[in-house]
Amino acid sequence: MKFHVLTLFPEMIENAVHTSITGRAAKKGTISLNTVNIRDFSVNKHMRVDDYPYGGGAGMVMEPEPVYRAWKSVADLQEKEGKKPRCIYLTPQGKVLNQTLVEELAMEEELILLCGHYEGIDERVLEEVVTDYVSIGDYVLTGGELAACVLIDAVSRFVPGVLSNEESSQFESIQDNLLEYPHYTRPEVWKNRQVPEVLLKGDHKKIQTWRLEQSLERTRQRRPDLLEKNRPVTTALFSPTGGTRKAAEIFTGYLTQNPRYVDLTRRKLRKEKLRFSSRELLIAAAPVYGGQLPVTEDPLFSNLQGEGTPCVILAAYGNRHYDDTLAQMKERLESRGFVCIGAAAPVIPHIYSPVLGKDRPDEEDRQVLRRFAVEIKKRLEKGESRGFSSAWVPGNPFPDPKQMKPVGKTFDKDRCTNCQACVQKCPVNAISQETLEIREDKCLNCMSCAKICKAGARGYDCAQVRQYLEANYSNPRKIEVF
Repeated sequence: MKFHVLTLFPEMIENAVHTSITGRAAKKGTISLNTVNIRDFSVNKHMRVDDYPYGGGAGMVMEPEPVYRAWKSVADLQEKEGKKPRCIYLTPQGKVLNQTLVEELAMEEELILLCGHYEGIDERVLEEVVTDYVSIGDYVLTGGELAACVLIDAVSRFVPGVLSNEESSQFESIQDNLLEYPHYTRPEVWKNRQVPEVLLKGDHKKIQTWRLEQSLERTRQRRPDLLEKNRPVTTALFSPTGGTRKAAEIFTGYLTQNPRYVDLTRRKLRKEKLRFSSRELLIAAAPVYGGQLPVTEDPLFSNLQGEGTPCVILAAYGNRHYDDTLAQMKERLESRGFVCIGAAAPVIPHIYSPVLGKDRPDEEDRQVLRRFAVEIKKRLEKGESRGFSSAWVPGNPFPDPKQMKPVGKTFDKDRCTNCQACVQKCPVNAISQETLEIREDKCLNCMSCAKICKAGARGYDCAQVRQYLEANYSNPRKIEVF
């Protein structure tokens, strides 16, 4: 990440940025700082860059030409490289900086920050060069330099490699519109104040619960306005072999630090009726089987009920195509009270091929999902004031059912220990408890039984299918988002 700062006081920016964490990042080259002194582009011999305002009034106004020349010295280099310069003017008249905007700006390779001074900058040059107006709060500073330092620090934390593993693992509570929980260190007792007992027991699950409770209570006491923006996130997923779960967890992690997961692969959980309010967010994730949703005894997601609840749908597929799956998911969920504000089709390893979708989602996929998560946050913010808009997705919501051709299966009774794991964990109850035989009319050919069989008694013969898939669909596809 490269920051270009147009300012009258470069030393203010340099002294702040070249200190502490951002200073270490600059030394490593993870971020870079280029300060441009606007005074160097003055058009008069006295190096003045300001003049009296037309119409009278107190103070001085920065002239347009020096600002424009300073901006052009940076923008021309970016445009030669085929980049569109994003120029941010730090002003109390701008959008207040928040975590969503910080994450969005962190996606850029370079940013130009324009710092005003005196009474401000001539409006004409702002109209010419500025793409974003950003404020750090509803108050006035003597100039934009301190605001620029705040923005650089906040954005830098999201640049990979800036924070160490220890620092980056800290709970980003503000991501969920919550204040952070209280922190304690040695000694255990200080001035008769005891460290909470739960933190001394080593039960990480209880500690996590305590921290969330403390975050909620602290936010309720000190920043109740944030609670109005807090939106609990539930990820409901169907993932017989784990590929869809991995993609869903990656995406969910970019949205919240406190998700609730509902594993609809478990037959019992698909029977439980779950209701969601308009103040929640649902992420629904399912794999693609033959270009459609998996066929279960009760239609997938039919146990979920929304009340104008925003949702995001993920159709994970093994590099062939997702075909009608997104359209099916959207229709099914919107018919049950949800509003589909976004959709994505991530690529995951194909269950029949070690080649198709190998090691997906990869780092490039993660960056796409990260950008998509930021976009979803923006849609949520917009929807809170204007109402949620339903996203368009391709495909037929009511495709003709496909008859999946059975894949050859092997079962070695001599190796079977009759542990019943395959019976209990089959997502569609297709394996007989008595005979351990598979009912082909129910089987999804998902291979979960072979994957969980520790004795190696179950297997799949999918050589013919694998050969066809690898011959026709080996070219890696990219994640699509809507």
